[in-house]
Amino acid sequence: MAETTLVDFTSEIASPVLSVTRRIARNGIVVSRCDIPVNPGTQIVTAQFALFMHESEPLDLICRLPESRRTEKYPVAAGHFHLSPADRAAHVGWTADKQSFVIAMENSFIERTIGNAFDGRVPEIRGRAALRDPAVEELIACLRRSLIDDSRCGGLCLDLVGTSLALRLFETYGENGRPPPSIRGGLGASRRRRIVDFIEAHLDEDIGLAALAAEAGLSPHHFGKAFKTTFGKPPCRYITERRIQKAKEMLMSDGASITEIALALGFSSHSHFTDVFRKMTGTTPSLFRRNCT
Repeated sequence: MAETTLVDFTSEIASPVLSVTRRIARNGIVVSRCDIPVNPGTQIVTAQFALFMHESEPLDLICRLPESRRTEKYPVAAGHFHLSPADRAAHVGWTADKQSFVIAMENSFIERTIGNAFDGRVPEIRGRAALRDPAVEELIACLRRSLIDDSRCGGLCLDLVGTSLALRLFETYGENGRPPPSIRGGLGASRRRRIVDFIEAHLDEDIGLAALAAEAGLSPHHFGKAFKTTFGKPPCRYITERRIQKAKEMLMSDGASITEIALALGFSSHSHFTDVFRKMTGTTPSLFRRNCT
């Protein structure tokens, strides 16, 4: 029997089949960029459900998936992705060095974020190779930005986009599950007031999607859709706008330094606050304060 190589994206131990060049992990989802050397053929199993998106030059992928007895060759180019269910070994090889963007999801993340959408019966996903899906590509583009944005807002986007990606994958490629119910309406008046008050009271903290959903008494997936229906924007955007509005008030009336204001509103640094403020207003905090005095 061929030796099997385990790839665990939560582990700090180096893998013999890939090298992680950058990684962020939060609440059971791990996003990584990996350099992967040429491989003539290896039995590989992932410890988490994983999506591998190809980001480099075209090559051939040769694989025998867990549910198949046949070895097949797939031409792969940038944008193709593969799905690897947790703990299901596949024999795979590729004809050149490559770079992949990988999203790994723990079972706890999948059950917590989308379990309710399928009435507690999350579909099964078989190993799949060389898929293309414009909706998945758009969501992964957002996750690429989260990989380089280590701000608290980036963490919230990781929660929200990761949940949306999980729902898309399990709804589209899953089997033996229940279809998710349709979402109608927004948060409702009482939930809306509760969420607004919660956000205002925690602007200086890392407000995660899971915390907001728990405050509303909804699953993260249902909450994200209901929030956008109610406010016309995702939670991350709303929270950023509220922080910038509060910053304007403090710049006009508070004697605190710009660094103090940045930290008081949950920004990681003076420069991070300045970058976000400029993107939202077209000017810097210093110029805004100067023009208002």
